[in-house]
Amino acid sequence: QLVIAACRQIYKKHYGIDSTVVEALLKPESWVPTPNILSDHMGPFGFNIFIALVVDLLHEFELGVWHMLLVHLLRILTSLNKDSVHELD
Repeated sequence: QLVIAACRQIYKKHYGIDSTVVEALLKPESWVPTPNILSDHMGPFGFNIFIALVVDLLHEFELGVWHMLLVHLLRILTSLNKDSVHELD
């Protein structure tokens, strides 16, 4: 809701992105005035993308480790339903 309120201030009332009005809305939680389509669609189901993505841990993964993890997750998905990988793709 904060992002929507900030976008209203920017687009309808013509405040700048770095204005005190927009900063007062977004800065306490380090938000940016950009809607997130994944959060918009999954939010009503209780999904929070910011909890799902642990950025600091992802920086610790080497490319090979991430590749092995992705392959493992795809194999799990395939074992549940063979068509689900195609749907994911």
